[in-house]
Amino acid sequence: MNQTTHEPLQLTREELAILSELLETAHTNLLVEIRHTDHRSYRDELRRRLESVERLIRLCQPQRCCERAHGAGGG
Repeated sequence: MNQTTHEPLQLTREELAILSELLETAHTNLLVEIRHTDHRSYRDELRRRLESVERLIRLCQPQRCCERAHGAGGG
């Protein structure tokens, strides 16, 4: 996967809530698909995607968003 850094997203609370819901749905669907997949290479690909989704979910958590908005370690 390309590790290019981009500008941070500027999302409203509503947009962030929608994004979080979509990511949680994708997470659940990936877990089910991984469990039902017989092909090892496809399962490995799904696991990599699951790791990316989990990373995005962590980034969308309110605590993380506040840290980014106000600077980590500030206060």
